[in-house]
Amino acid sequence: MKNNTFKENIAPALVLIIICLVVTAALAGTYSVANPLIEANAQKTADEARAKVLPDGDSFTEYEGKLVGGVTECYMADNKSGMAVTATYKSFGGTLTSMVGIDKDGKVTGVTVTEHADTPGLGTKAMEADYLKEQYSGLDTAGQDNIKNDKGVDQIVGATISSNAVYQCVSEALQQFKECGGVK
Repeated sequence: MKNNTFKENIAPALVLIIICLVVTAALAGTYSVANPLIEANAQKTADEARAKVLPDGDSFTEYEGKLVGGVTECYMADNKSGMAVTATYKSFGGTLTSMVGIDKDGKVTGVTVTEHADTPGLGTKAMEADYLKEQYSGLDTAGQDNIKNDKGVDQIVGATISSNAVYQCVSEALQQFKECGGVK
């Protein structure tokens, strides 16, 4: 038997290369069509989350200036009604991430915890919507070094670390408001 190198070695490699090129072209085409839709949906979802903490906000534009402390994002409402600030702080189970809405007068309009690793039950009581609304709505200063030193905000007994993490996120958001010079 004569060994045919082209049929046995080169032809299968060429077929695989052609298959890879066709699949790559198909993936690139799919990405170019789907990516704008994915980005638009992500922006819409993010704006909806921001509108939960700043109900008067319509759409949001990212603040391009300096971010303070644990602030990771700052978005200004396009209608100048306020800003939505995302901040992080170390909590009992790890890093806690909160989104804080601040109106044009510098008062907290809403707080929500977007990510945490704290103990379910007791530790998460400091993250419940009713507690957050009661403690932080209308707040315009949270400049103490710890929630224990702020007479205007109650901490959850047994969840002091989690309570303090939320407090610090709100404090950082209010500091960010001052850093921005308010809403412009």
